[in-house]
Parts: sequence; C-alpha cells; structure tokens
Amino acid sequence: MIFRECRKRELFALALFLLSAFLVGCSSKSLGKIVSVQVRAETTPVPHDEDAADDPAIWVNDASPNNSLILGTDKQGGLQIFDLYGNKIEYLDVGRINNVDLRANPYNESSTIVVASQRDPARLVVFLIEHAQAKVNFEVAHEVKLSEPYGICAAVLNGKYYAVLNDKDGTFHQYEITPTLDLELVREWATKTQPEGCVVDDDAQKLYVGEEEVGIWWLSALPQDPPELISVAKVGEHSLKADIEGLTLYHGQSKTYLVASSQGNNSYAVFDTADHTYKGSFRVRASRRFDGTSDTDGIAATTLAVRGMEEGFMVLQDGENTKPKANQNFKVISWTDIRTKLDLD
Repeated sequence: MIFRECRKRELFALALFLLSAFLVGCSSKSLGKIVSVQVRAETTPVPHDEDAADDPAIWVNDASPNNSLILGTDKQGGLQIFDLYGNKIEYLDVGRINNVDLRANPYNESSTIVVASQRDPARLVVFLIEHAQAKVNFEVAHEVKLSEPYGICAAVLNGKYYAVLNDKDGTFHQYEITPTLDLELVREWATKTQPEGCVVDDDAQKLYVGEEEVGIWWLSALPQDPPELISVAKVGEHSLKADIEGLTLYHGQSKTYLVASSQGNNSYAVFDTADHTYKGSFRVRASRRFDGTSDTDGIAATTLAVRGMEEGFMVLQDGENTKPKANQNFKVISWTDIRTKLDLD
C-alpha cells in the first residue's frame, strides 16, 4: 500500500513537471527570443538637451556611397546632418522637426525629396538633397490642418511621391507631393489612440503604422484604396511593450523585414513582411566606447555596405546618452549582428 501511494505521488509530480515544462515552452514560444547586439558607432549629440533627438533617416549617395548622409531630427529646433561616421556636417535651424523620411525624387533623378513633420507651427516641411552636392537644402514649409503633426513617412508609388502625416489625436493625412513640391490631400483616416511611427514598403505598396499603446497595423499605401487597418502585432504579444515608436524596413536580398521600436522594454521586434511572422527581438548593449540604447523613438535601416558592416546597418535614437553623459544622439548597429543573432535569412 505504501509503495502504491509513493508511486502515485511520483506520477503526480512527474505530471506536474511535464505540464509546467509545456506551459513554459508555450510562453517562451509566444514571447520569442530577445538577443543583444553591440553598438558599432554613434553620432554627435544634438544641440538641445533633455528630450530632443527623435527620428533618423539615411540617404544613400549612389554616386559616392562613402559620402552618404544620416539625417536626425532635433524636435527642439531643427534637423541635424551627419556623415557616415556620425560627425555633424550641418544643423538646419528650421523649427521643431519631429519625424523625417525621404525618397528619390520621381520627377527629377538628380535629387531626393526629404519630408518632415513640424509640430509648432503645424507644418509639413520639405527639403531637397541635390545629389551632385550631397547637401540638404530647405525648400518649403506647408501649413496643414492638423493640430499637432507627429509622425511622417514617405513613399513613391506608381511614379508619384507621397507623404503620410499623422497627428497625436490619431488623424492620418496622406498627401501627394507634386513636381513643384506642393501638397494635395488624397486620403485620410484615423486610429483610436495616439500613433507616431510609420513606414511604407513601396514595392509591396503596403503602409505600416504604429499605434503607440495598441500595436502595429498595415494597410494599402495606395491613395485610391480604402484605409482598412489590419493587425500585424499587438502590444503584449511578441515581447512588444508600449510605447510602439519607430518603424523601419530592411530590404534584404531574399526578404524584407519590418523592425519596430518597443520602447517599454528597450527592445526592437523583427517581423518578416511576407507573412508578418515574428522573428525575434534584440536589445542594443554598450560597447567599450559607446553606451547602448534605451527609450528609443525613431529608427532607420539600410543595406548600404560600410566597412565592418557589409550587410548594412541601423540607426536608432538613444533616449539617454551616457558614455560620456551628453545630449541625446543616435546609435549605429550592424545588420549582420542582428541577422546572425536572430538566425534570419
């Protein structure tokens, strides 16, 4: 009898162990893995203190790749231009620029159109990069009917340039930017709560938007299509923790990946855009020379090969620049490090 009771207890303990292991395994699978990658470089701090740096964009100089540029917003005063080593080239004192994006000019192959959101006054600001000079020039600032423009992203679709601008109240306005750099409102919609980050996959004609406390959505980027929001991932899934901030795309040789800044746990989630499967998350740790990233807003990615980062790199806003203690700046990481740590294609 004693043997039978002991055997029952052993079987019960084994069952509990197996159930626990199963539940832990399910939890780990649903959360995915969070790996760490190391900072490779950083930019000069922005000139304003406290919460100032916000969103980067990368301009690839096809004629002279080593003379490509990193653009970074200073939402307390303007747009800062860096070289690929993170050195400040120029500061454009044009006002409170929040987010920035760019695309090659479909109307003139000698330039690139840069668009930026300005919060106060409420404007969409347009810059041009003249390729021959590799220089960013302010062109025009358009007043818009939004109370506080916040996030912005650019696209070239069917030969036309578009900018998607959102407001802190959830309103989205999609504009066509004409060859004369005028604006024409072509579509509008809204999320229920505050958005910011957005990015367009021009080839797939898909627009991704981040609703900070809710999750990531996608919709058709074409202005003639109804703005039907379809969920990619929700806060609480896949190690995503509010706020959802910057979004960017990495266009690899075989796959395109969506990367999202998960500000609440200082991580970055990666999704395969073919079917929106979650591939894992990474954090950015300090190196011997540079601190890691935290409280990240905007991010940008490129396949531009630079020495030591032959598969391209990402630029990420850092909410607290501590090594040494200074104003906020942007950190640079290698895509190869991300790919190998997450076992991406």
